[in-house]
Amino acid sequence: MKRPHKMICLLIVLVFLLAACEINGNQPKEKSQNSDKRSYDRIISLMPSNTEILYELGLGNNIVGVSTVDDYPKEVKDKQQFDAMKLNKESLLKAKPDLILAHESQKSVSGDILNTLKDSGVKIVYVKDGQSLTEMYSTFKQIGKVTGKENKANALIKETKQNIKEVKASVPKDAKSKKVFMEVSSEPEIYTAGKNTFFDDMLNQLNTANSFSNMKGWQKVSKEAIIKKNPDVMISTMGISKDEYQQALNHRGGFSDIKAVQQNHVEAVNGDQISRPGPRIDDGLKALKEAIYK
Repeated sequence: MKRPHKMICLLIVLVFLLAACEINGNQPKEKSQNSDKRSYDRIISLMPSNTEILYELGLGNNIVGVSTVDDYPKEVKDKQQFDAMKLNKESLLKAKPDLILAHESQKSVSGDILNTLKDSGVKIVYVKDGQSLTEMYSTFKQIGKVTGKENKANALIKETKQNIKEVKASVPKDAKSKKVFMEVSSEPEIYTAGKNTFFDDMLNQLNTANSFSNMKGWQKVSKEAIIKKNPDVMISTMGISKDEYQQALNHRGGFSDIKAVQQNHVEAVNGDQISRPGPRIDDGLKALKEAIYK
């Protein structure tokens, strides 16, 4: 089986780093980081969701750099790439950015490097990676405010909310709530999404149950635990096809007793669409709904 999608891997790593940062004590927040009204012509975005938001706000041409896991929209392939987990000060300075949008976990990972860039006149903004639709809208507002695109950000929020409302309204009224298992990684270990994750919030939006909502965050789970949960639906977000996922499950001992496998309700969805808290989330929610209520 293919290895988990690189974006999902980064997401899990960032969540763990952020948790470590919270345990050790966050650095003081910059009170003015969202209040700068100037325009920015050379932006580096170190998270794919932030990049997609910038494009949606009409700032694609202002982006000079993205992370190594950015792949949407297709224009990002022409941008300079930076490893968000191993930032190099010289490479960043060479790109001559005037604004860098970083993930909040990078305060602990690359804070020293980014702080030295501030001394060179580069605006550094740490953006929280939303773990719910509500937090995602706050991200839209934050980036819109920083870049002077507040009106466009508010319009994007309004449009996204309406699209999500329509998806939720399309859920069959008489459908029984289903227990859903989300597989975000299978090699070398199986990982899933518990409560306080974006996936969990999306399942709640669709009036269905996350099989592992008793756990918090991105968690490693055993095959025995999955069998015991006996989900009605099993969904892969790893960038493989439904057939590939079904074949993988066929080779796992005991999985033939799971309802989802017995009733052929094994699905695969685009992991990027449903893991990135950005402008495509309404499409991701629709795909997830269609996978659950097929």
